[in-house]
Amino acid sequence: MQVDLTFDLKSEDRTTHFGLRGRATNVFPVTSDMLSSLPRDSRNLNDTKDLVAKLYWPEEMRQSEPDILKEVYKIADGGREGMTAEERQQVADHVPEMVWFHKFEETSTANIRRALGINDAERGSRVFYIIVFRRLCPITDLSGDKFLNAWWHAVLCRRPFSCTTAWVINHDNRSSCPLEIRRPSS
Repeated sequence: MQVDLTFDLKSEDRTTHFGLRGRATNVFPVTSDMLSSLPRDSRNLNDTKDLVAKLYWPEEMRQSEPDILKEVYKIADGGREGMTAEERQQVADHVPEMVWFHKFEETSTANIRRALGINDAERGSRVFYIIVFRRLCPITDLSGDKFLNAWWHAVLCRRPFSCTTAWVINHDNRSSCPLEIRRPSS
């Protein structure tokens, strides 16, 4: 599938982290005629047409973010045993809409390590990913009760992933990135 992504590299809404250590996660607003024409996910309440692309270098040996999101979508759809309807709804209301992703297999840092003759080249190797999501809005755009409500929902959203062992998903994200919400329909 060929995708037409146009990155807005000068946007004030971009989040950049350049470096040789870590995932070097960058998020940019993007446009895409092809991705914008895809049907919307019926689970998602986000009514925006705006897209963002997350570019990053995760470790190859870890479960990929798209795979983690697929597991979360299963929970939201009720495809996971041992959950109450309330728990499912709690997850369903907090799932970002992944529109498209691509793993660039040929960018594996293990290839460079092998070329340099490094033993155990796969250990800690990283690979380049692009994931496109429907844009979320930082909760810092809100104030008063709307801010507190969004913050509380973010707390509730994180709790099941770490406390309920019956349906735990280890998303291994300990970053302090800004909390974001979907813009509700007017």
